[in-house]
Amino acid sequence: MREMYENYRKEISSKKVIVFGIFILIILGLLFGSLYITVLENNEKNTILNVVSNYFNTYNNINFSSKLDIFKHNFISYLVYFLIIWISGLCIIGLPVIFIMMFFKSFVTGFSIAGIFAKYKLKGLIGILVYMFPSSIIILFLGAFLACYSAILSIKLVRESFTKKCLNFSSFMGKYFFLLLICILVSVFCALFDAFISPYLYNLYNNVIN
Repeated sequence: MREMYENYRKEISSKKVIVFGIFILIILGLLFGSLYITVLENNEKNTILNVVSNYFNTYNNINFSSKLDIFKHNFISYLVYFLIIWISGLCIIGLPVIFIMMFFKSFVTGFSIAGIFAKYKLKGLIGILVYMFPSSIIILFLGAFLACYSAILSIKLVRESFTKKCLNFSSFMGKYFFLLLICILVSVFCALFDAFISPYLYNLYNNVIN
């Protein structure tokens, strides 16, 4: 596992421009997402604040069936997110899709953080921590790692198509499928945490702010 990780790291670190580009997209997405709530009309902002409040209150005393629904919903959401990025790495035109996905994911994260802070002010800092830990942080960072590797493959496909060379898929598909497997396992873990651990953390947070 350690050797596999080193191979991924070396391959990605050799493409510093791509890594820097993904990093900038994440920062911009978080920034624009955080600032977007400030340009909303008052009625739109109030709607967002009510959604934030309802989000935390929804998890009060939920039953096992509801937890299973949360698990299914979040697992599918995480898996689709990773699959779109992964499949885009195998497409010549996949690079823009990868960048869009990373920007959109970080934008939503930034918007959610801003919404929680706008609703609860300084107490919202605890809410942000509860909301982000650990699923949002893990999904964002793993998505960035997958995006870097997928972007490298997409660029490689574009380069090989112009040079008319035959790309040896067997040289990288093993590692690429293994990376997808990691994403699936992480999706299961994060969805389980969201369904069976996060509700208790949200209830604890509600007790703090009330």
